[in-house]
Amino acid sequence: MSDLFERFPWRPSRVTLIAAVLVVAGMMLTAVSEGFLVLVGIGMFGPGVLRELGLVHDKDEFQRRGMHRAGYHAFLVTGIVASFFAAYLRSGDRGLVDLDELATLFLALLWFTWLFSHLISYWGPQKTAIRILLAFGSLWALFNIFSNMKNPVAMLMQLLVTAAPFFVLALLAKRWPRISGVLLLAVSITFTIFFGWHDFTSPDLVTHLLVMLLFLGPLIGSGIALLRPVEAGIQTAD
Repeated sequence: MSDLFERFPWRPSRVTLIAAVLVVAGMMLTAVSEGFLVLVGIGMFGPGVLRELGLVHDKDEFQRRGMHRAGYHAFLVTGIVASFFAAYLRSGDRGLVDLDELATLFLALLWFTWLFSHLISYWGPQKTAIRILLAFGSLWALFNIFSNMKNPVAMLMQLLVTAAPFFVLALLAKRWPRISGVLLLAVSITFTIFFGWHDFTSPDLVTHLLVMLLFLGPLIGSGIALLRPVEAGIQTAD
């Protein structure tokens, strides 16, 4: 058994594992009460607060620099989106703001940007893109399977449209990273137009943006990462 674990160089600390459990538990318990989202917030940001206060020392200096850099990227991306959103909402009587959905959108944007940037600094762009695509493809596949248990045809169609692209592009990224990066961005643009997510007059704009973040975010982030010059992550630098 010990030989099996030796094959996996990434071993999360106890704090990271506890945080992950809180995030997953919080998301699952929202079916009981939306108030359990507070567990998600604690899991997402609690470890960082403890590290900055000097109460937890589970990261070396190189890892901390990567986390701080990821935080700056999250600040930039969230700030840009917030600025455009503020300008859009203030430029007319939109009447489409659902505050709880808007808060969820920016929370997800902040955390996913930080996570993606941090993983790139840890694994490097290519490994991060492949693993993120496989992870999100698996999640979307499971979601579609459980959502369409009584309708196999709909299940198959949704698997082909929402899950298959993640797996196909992950395989391509392993051999042709630059080409895969271009394809990922092209697929993202195609999905945006096909599903009508580019319609900023839609009353469900915030919901559409949240779905875009969860579905297209991994594709866009992976595409940008693969187009960058190949860099070694922390693992390959050791």
